[in-house]
Amino acid sequence: MKPHVLCHMMISIDGRVRTEGWAIDDPSSIFETIHDEIAGDAWLVGRVTIERDFDGEGEWEKGLATGPVERTDWFEGKGAKSYAVAVDRSGRIAWKSGAIDGEPVIAILSRQVSDDYLAFLQKTGVSYVFGGDDEIDFAAVLETLNRELGIERLLVEGGGGVNGSLMNAGLVDELSVAVVPVTDGRAKAPSLFDVSGAWAGSRPLELQSVTQRDKGVVWLRYKVLNDRLKAPGPDTPLE
Repeated sequence: MKPHVLCHMMISIDGRVRTEGWAIDDPSSIFETIHDEIAGDAWLVGRVTIERDFDGEGEWEKGLATGPVERTDWFEGKGAKSYAVAVDRSGRIAWKSGAIDGEPVIAILSRQVSDDYLAFLQKTGVSYVFGGDDEIDFAAVLETLNRELGIERLLVEGGGGVNGSLMNAGLVDELSVAVVPVTDGRAKAPSLFDVSGAWAGSRPLELQSVTQRDKGVVWLRYKVLNDRLKAPGPDTPLE
């Protein structure tokens, strides 16, 4: 059984999600206020978000493995009220501790990560779940998070590649979007959903609510109608 997956993001009027340089004061407070309101058992982001926003850059301690480390899921502890989940397929985040603001970290890895990196995670107290031999099987990961940690409501909060992978796989149940009244326009800025592999197609959304918030922000909530996927035809442009 997988958790209920709610993708919660903040975007510019043109659908970008990187807030640096936006013409609005303290955009993170807008995002965090709604994050607290919709409340989940865990939140999930990608490696770039962790490195940029949570001090995950730099070199991690090497030379800790004394032999092969078994490729099985490893948990520092269970029973927390909420968890921070980070997708780090290749094993690159230089964790400083096993928690973010008191929430235990769960790293999602491929089995291609090194023994040294697994030894580093164990020393640092970072739990980890294997999502596949090379690429991440998000459906399997979600089932593991539910089964092993009791996570029933997961907030997916970027970046665009992680959001796109889960949406493309038909795993997002609900969408929460705070539209900020600013323009962006940067050609290389990530968008709400960025699919790097084969595109499964377009999914319709059913509007649940529209709310005006402070600073002219409009908060939209949608149900994702995964059973009404429109798969791309042979003449559909995929880029």
